[in-house]
Amino acid sequence: MVAFSAVRPSSRHGSDTPSSPEEPSWGQELPIWPLLVFFAGYPVLWVLGLGGFAASLAALPMLGILLLRRGIRVPPSFGLWLLFLLWMTFSATQLDTAGRMIGFVFRYMNYAAATIFFLYVYNSARRTLPLTRLVGLMVLFWVWVVAGGYLGVVLPNGSISTPMQSLLPGSIVGNDYVSQLVHPKFAEVQRPWGAPKAYNRPSAPFAYTNTWGSHFALLVPFAILYMRTAAVQWRRNAVTVLLIASLVPAFSTLNRGMFLAVGVGVVYAAVRFGFRGQVKWLAAVLVLLGIGLATASALGVGQSVGSRTQYSSTNAGRTTIYREAFERTLESPFIGYGAPRPSKTLNISVGTQGQVWNIMFSFGFVALVLFCAWLWSLPLRTRAAPGALIWLHVVTVMAAFMIFYYGLDGSQLVVIFVAAALVLRERAAGPDPAPARPPATGLARLASAPGRPESRGLSGWVRYTPGPTWSQGEEEDE
Repeated sequence: MVAFSAVRPSSRHGSDTPSSPEEPSWGQELPIWPLLVFFAGYPVLWVLGLGGFAASLAALPMLGILLLRRGIRVPPSFGLWLLFLLWMTFSATQLDTAGRMIGFVFRYMNYAAATIFFLYVYNSARRTLPLTRLVGLMVLFWVWVVAGGYLGVVLPNGSISTPMQSLLPGSIVGNDYVSQLVHPKFAEVQRPWGAPKAYNRPSAPFAYTNTWGSHFALLVPFAILYMRTAAVQWRRNAVTVLLIASLVPAFSTLNRGMFLAVGVGVVYAAVRFGFRGQVKWLAAVLVLLGIGLATASALGVGQSVGSRTQYSSTNAGRTTIYREAFERTLESPFIGYGAPRPSKTLNISVGTQGQVWNIMFSFGFVALVLFCAWLWSLPLRTRAAPGALIWLHVVTVMAAFMIFYYGLDGSQLVVIFVAAALVLRERAAGPDPAPARPPATGLARLASAPGRPESRGLSGWVRYTPGPTWSQGEEEDE
């Protein structure tokens, strides 16, 4: 039987009884290959028509591995999330069609997968799943997102037929959402009534442009972290160039929610670095912000967004659907309706225009309180992330308000949970013990003479072992 135990973060200077250098100070030696299945193998799964199930497929072996371990640890307040999952199951009693039951199961699988990702990363030992490797995997996933965005820019009318499309019965493939998953398009081509031209909005490797935008926004902090801290110079340079190049598909989406999330996240990071006195990081963030604004101006993004808003009813439609979601939830306040339902006034479904509204309408107000309490606890518990790890805290800050206009119940939730789990793991584990070194003599003594350290600690504590520069060893802001 798996035992769970709550763990509180250790102090900056470690626990009272530091472990020996030969043994991992935290977690269990978990294999990395299940994470590779998702983050590295996502393009393959997408081409196979399994992109929508990628997180669940990768979570299955993680669950098996965790079940074989003893003493799985969880952070404080994790019970709120488990209660949310439990309450969500009560709402299944409200499902009245097979289609809604399938949608409920699919959504529940995504929540469960994100939960397993969180526990897997949080309980992993640094020796087998080092922070550098995990951040690198997240950046690789971001590269796939950017590559898919360019597919949408270059071939907006393109699509692919997948093996899953051939294997599934026609009655299932005929469902609009299933069709988007098994016959993915490269972009959403939209032409609102009266618009002088069509708007080609990249979406690959996801079904919708908003899904692309939410993934891109949540992964940008990982890219910024990596471009300053990767161990190899050419990788830092490559990610820097790609970050600038990614502005082309990002701006092509005309996704105002994405612009808001990235803008707030970058400005928030700049303020935090400024208060910590990290002038180099502050300057780098301001330069990135300037490059983004200059590129947006050169591409005429403001005019394009204004033009699309002029011909689109998206603002009025969202206000109307939000009001309807709240009013109809009052009729079933405790367990909701189990799944989105068609609107009584618009040609869209209630509960599909943002995570908050989806949970409130589908599962009721109790589930909404539990979900928000857990999600909003993540930025609070990661706010003291030391050094450059503040970028992972930024991910949780962005998610805290993105839930009002984005659906984050897919692989976006995996990204959010991995970012939080990494920070919580580093704080709970405390500093790595410094490895013992034999006395240096001769040339070895000259090579190890005092000077600029080869690298610094992954979590803000100074270390003198080969690797990247993750922080400046500054004091915490608490």
